Amino acid sequence: MKKRSPIVINIPHSSTFIPEEEKKYFVSERLEHEILVMTDHYCDDLYDAGYEMIRFPVSRLVCDFERFRDDSMESMSAKGMGACYVSCSDQSPLRQLSDTHREEILRKYYDTYHRSLELAVEERLGQYGECLIIDGHSFYETPLPYEYDQDPDRPDICIGTDDYHTPVQLADLMCGFFEKKGYSVAVNAPFAGTMVPMKYYRCDKRVRSVMIELNRRLYMNRQSEIHIGYDRVKADIRELIDNALNLHRCLYGTHNRA
Repeated sequence: MKKRSPIVINIPHSSTFIPEEEKKYFVSERLEHEILVMTDHYCDDLYDAGYEMIRFPVSRLVCDFERFRDDSMESMSAKGMGACYVSCSDQSPLRQLSDTHREEILRKYYDTYHRSLELAVEERLGQYGECLIIDGHSFYETPLPYEYDQDPDRPDICIGTDDYHTPVQLADLMCGFFEKKGYSVAVNAPFAGTMVPMKYYRCDKRVRSVMIELNRRLYMNRQSEIHIGYDRVKADIRELIDNALNLHRCLYGTHNRA
């Protein structure tokens, strides 16, 4: 049974599943490689701290829920990696995609998942008057060609924040927690920001969010095989999320309204 709390854990990039009907549109001979390097492997398990979790059901190569739906608003669309990717991580062609097919994918996967997350947030606002989204990710140990941040000196942990939705105290707690555990930590590097449903984005302070990005070298090798560090990382994430909930309660007096 999941713990009842204002926390929702969002895992958007852990799936490797490409539906059969979508496979015919992929033209890249590097598809297996792209799945290997672009997937947030094991994050659905690593971030499972007993709270409600929402996991995107298909690979981000099919649809990336965390991009803006409208390509004109999404900076990564210039690299062919908006909500529906047409380019690989090395910027070679990934798949052929018509405007009609793109819209079908967005309606089927993007809109459905956004609504699921929005409903989970609504439920917590109704029950607790607050919601805290933990946006769970991982990143490749060396910069991939498409990434804007090409600094090879990557931290163990990246904390992503939003000026409107991430309390300073929460970001500070997370940085301090990981540093005390011996990890190197950076804020908004190599990746920045955190997920908030558009209904609440920059208009509702009750919805708080923070992103945690794990360097994959902490728990797996480049072939996606887990190693001895896996259990340590999983235990530390669980402890961190519990601490984040306690801080949230102290700051905002969260209580059950049921």
